[in-house]
Amino acid sequence: MGAYVHLCLSFLAVISNYNVQAFDIPDLRYLKAYISDDPDGPYHEFLDYSPDLRDQGLDNSIKRVCLTGIWFLYSDYNYSEESTELWGPVRVNGCLDFELTLSTSSLRYAGSPYHLDDSYYNLYEGINYCGREFRGNTNADSLLEFDLRVSSVIICGQSPWTFFTGLQFTGEAVCLYPANIATGNNISLHWNGLPTMELLGLPDNSIRSVAKGCLTDNVYPNNHLQVELGDAVELGDAVELRDAVKLGDAVELEDAVELENAVKLGDAVEIGDAVEH
Repeated sequence: MGAYVHLCLSFLAVISNYNVQAFDIPDLRYLKAYISDDPDGPYHEFLDYSPDLRDQGLDNSIKRVCLTGIWFLYSDYNYSEESTELWGPVRVNGCLDFELTLSTSSLRYAGSPYHLDDSYYNLYEGINYCGREFRGNTNADSLLEFDLRVSSVIICGQSPWTFFTGLQFTGEAVCLYPANIATGNNISLHWNGLPTMELLGLPDNSIRSVAKGCLTDNVYPNNHLQVELGDAVELGDAVELRDAVKLGDAVELEDAVELENAVKLGDAVEIGDAVEH
C-alpha cells in the first residue's frame, strides 16, 4: 500500500567492521560506507534510511561504498532541496571507490523494504528523487497529501506500473516498465526511474493515482525492452562512462548505464524537499 513517509533517525552506532551486520539473506539490500578506499578498512553498514549521517559519524566522510540495491546519497541533510550533489549507484553485490571523499550528509534506498526485486514504486516530491516520498506496492486511487505533488519516480520489480493524472485511475495515463536489470551472483534487480515527470511524458505535479500493471497503450519506454548490464549499473543515459557523470537538462533512465563511479548531480539540476520514514 502507499505510505506517507515521516522523519525518523536511523541506526546509531560508531563505525566498525561489524556494525549492523546484514543477515544471511542472498538478496538483502544494504550499503556499506567506508571512510577510506581500503576494502579491509572500517565501515558502517546501512539497512535503512539515514536522514543525518552525523548520527553515524559519516557526514562528508564516505570514500568507498559496497552495496546491493538502488541507493541515493545526498549532499545535504534530510535529502533536502538544498543539496547540490546526488549520487545514485545501482549495484547487486558491487563496490565503488570515489576519487574524492563524498560530500554526503544523508542517504536512503529506493524499492521494497521487504525483498530486493519485489514490485514497488517510490514517488518523490522533488525532482531527481529528492524530497518527501509516497511509496507502495499496491494500487493507490489517491495519493493523499501527495496529490499533484509528484516530480520524480522509481519503480522496482518485474511488474510495470501505470500512473494517472486523475483520481481513481482516470485521466491521462502512462505505463512505466522496469526496463533495466542489475545482476550479480545470480541475483537480479529490475528497475526504472525518471528524475522528472516531463521525461515520462506527463506535466510536473500531475500524478493523482497509481495502479499495478500496464493499463494503457501509452508505454514508457516505448519498446519496453529490458537491458541487462551485469554487476554494475547506474542511473543515466545508455552510455558507458569511466568517470562520474553530471546530469543536466535531459536525463533519461529508460536504459541503464554501466559506470565506474556513481552518478553525480551537480549545479545543473535542482533538488527538491526531503523527509524520511
